[in-house]
Amino acid sequence: MAFARVVLALWCLTASLGAQQPGLPAPPGQLVDVGGRRLHLLCSGTGQPTVVLEAGASAFAIDWTLVQREVDRTTRVCSYDRAGMGWSDSSTTTTRASEAADLHTLLRAAGEHPPFVMVGASRGGLLIRAFALDHPDDVVGFVFVDPATEDRLFTMVNGQAVLIAEVTPDQMRAMLPRQSVPIPRRAPQTGPPFDKLPPDRYAQRITLDARLIASVPAMMTPDAIGVAQESERALLARLLASRSATPHPFGDRPTVVLSRGDEPNAEREAVHAALARLSTSSRHSVVKGAGHEIHLLEPAAVTQSIADVLAAVRGRTPLPPR
Repeated sequence: MAFARVVLALWCLTASLGAQQPGLPAPPGQLVDVGGRRLHLLCSGTGQPTVVLEAGASAFAIDWTLVQREVDRTTRVCSYDRAGMGWSDSSTTTTRASEAADLHTLLRAAGEHPPFVMVGASRGGLLIRAFALDHPDDVVGFVFVDPATEDRLFTMVNGQAVLIAEVTPDQMRAMLPRQSVPIPRRAPQTGPPFDKLPPDRYAQRITLDARLIASVPAMMTPDAIGVAQESERALLARLLASRSATPHPFGDRPTVVLSRGDEPNAEREAVHAALARLSTSSRHSVVKGAGHEIHLLEPAAVTQSIADVLAAVRGRTPLPPR
């Protein structure tokens, strides 16, 4: 249940990748200038509302390929790489602390106009909620794909598990290591479920992941960990506070929450069901047999959820049950 400080830091501390380093394949989308930096944006299809796809931690725009190629048959859909990920330019302390602002700037610079249906996988679920808090008039619906939530992310304070969202900045600083911390290395992600991607996208993903791993420093200083931890703590605290202000902070925006079904977990499913209830027009579904990357393992469940949200938005009707 505890959420290690280094893992938390790595969630926020994205790597310093250049947009077109030697050896990278050509980006499938466009590189959009967002004020002296370029972010990779991949849009396809026509129609409104536009669907915006937000990847999870250590994930890329192309992870949405199976979903995007279906959704763009009926509407406009955009995936992108956050700063420091995929083909996008490197991240900074500022961009790590304001990823939702980066996305808003990117969409405007590329001429992509609201309204948006926001789709977030894993940590992306946190980020699309932050986007909606900053730009409530731009967002008309949500789909959450096995999302991370602030009420399942913990750290240890005085030997007790405490929600990161409820930790104070002073408590967070008190937990900082006194010396630099080594960052463990992992191999690039291969095989299931990433091999569900088309062969060209699968090969691209391995290359992107290898470069991401190589770009992470061998050691993280206490200062770097502190910046990353505080950025994530502030995000989680803001999301938790938004739920206290009103029973339905999503209003009547059509909302679908999908949970993985390969490892039943009553506590996770209850948290996901509670997330769905933040809207008065919502449903929560467990996708039987699917692991965490539902958009790769059972993309039809995601595309159907998006289709249902789009239909409810366009028809101004309640979200259909399933």
